[in-house]
Amino acid sequence: MLEIIPFSAATYWLNYAAHNATCAGASVSDIARAMRPYLAHVESNREVFERAKAVAPLDFDGKPASVPPEILPVLLEGNPIWCQGWLDEGERLAATADEFAANGARQTAGDIYRRAAVLTTYAEWTMLLSPEKYAAFDRGRELSLKAMDLLYERFEAVRIPFQGVELEGMFWPAPGEGRKPAALCFNGLHSSMEWFWQVGLIRELNRRGISVLAFDCPGSGTSRFHLGVHMEPETERYARPALDVLLARGDVDPDRVAAVGCSFGGYRTVRAAATDPRYRACLAWGALYGTAPSSDGGSGSSGMNGLDARTTAWFFGVNDAEEGARKLAKFTLAPVIAELACDLVVFHGAADMQVPVAHAHQVIAEATGARSKELHIYTAEDGGEQHCHLDNLGTALGHMTDRVAALLAA
Repeated sequence: MLEIIPFSAATYWLNYAAHNATCAGASVSDIARAMRPYLAHVESNREVFERAKAVAPLDFDGKPASVPPEILPVLLEGNPIWCQGWLDEGERLAATADEFAANGARQTAGDIYRRAAVLTTYAEWTMLLSPEKYAAFDRGRELSLKAMDLLYERFEAVRIPFQGVELEGMFWPAPGEGRKPAALCFNGLHSSMEWFWQVGLIRELNRRGISVLAFDCPGSGTSRFHLGVHMEPETERYARPALDVLLARGDVDPDRVAAVGCSFGGYRTVRAAATDPRYRACLAWGALYGTAPSSDGGSGSSGMNGLDARTTAWFFGVNDAEEGARKLAKFTLAPVIAELACDLVVFHGAADMQVPVAHAHQVIAEATGARSKELHIYTAEDGGEQHCHLDNLGTALGHMTDRVAALLAA
């Protein structure tokens, strides 16, 4: 990764988020403007940031390190500065898009709304639990929907029954007539269903003749913010009704459906496929065998990635650390992974600082019933050695969607 902020265990997330945002469609210039206030904070506290780099270096070996507690407050003071800078730049872009839209320039306005949505979304990811976090989520979604509309990127809204509520989803049809292969997408811990559109996964699957149903899993996106539905260890409880909705469509080939998941979705997708024989293939885009990533994502500084203890408890719907530990222990593939019978493809970054690459090897090793197994580890030389390749996604995104298309005979 490019060293935008002095590399240390504490600043991993912020460097990674900046790279991630470029993969989602923001320009380097957008990110540079968004980061100006935060980089001014870094310069004002350069000695502290350099000390963090010296005592807790980021070696990109997937091994976490800890920042001394006496210097951590100065690092954490920058978190709201970072978030506000990204929000402000998102609004500046949105105002520019408004002007183009008012003048009838749909395509230009749509492209700019898309960039504004990315900046707002990544600000929300880094925010701690607050009314402002709710507002940022809604604003990011609003901007995404504006962009989709103006760019003529059409989806069909769907609803998935789960525990007395309806989870929200988006169905993106592949071009052409007749029944098409399809992918059911499971999102990660931070992300929402719109994120799959931002990073181009939906576009690349559609280009390969594969329709896509992306939905907000319990604990993610609208399920968390609007429905109050928290993380659920037994993925099959909501994956089955989601697959039912997908297979009920007359334009989906029921014999050619893949489960696809990114980050925490790498856990969700494998668990879904292991507990339901209707999938033909399963793609874990970043494997997670069990237990959520640590609250600081391996950075040694809880809070810089929007996951302090209070916010994490809200994600998982628990009241205290003891209850949280009990629930986290339930997130494991151990009871079900041997039952996975479809084709399994795992993509992982060799230097993943959030979920060690050992998870990928364990998923492959224990999926003993899989019809076929593939493990693709991306290195620094390949580009995309970090979590879910989101430091440099281009090559891996095409590679992944090619493999899904091949397995579904798309």
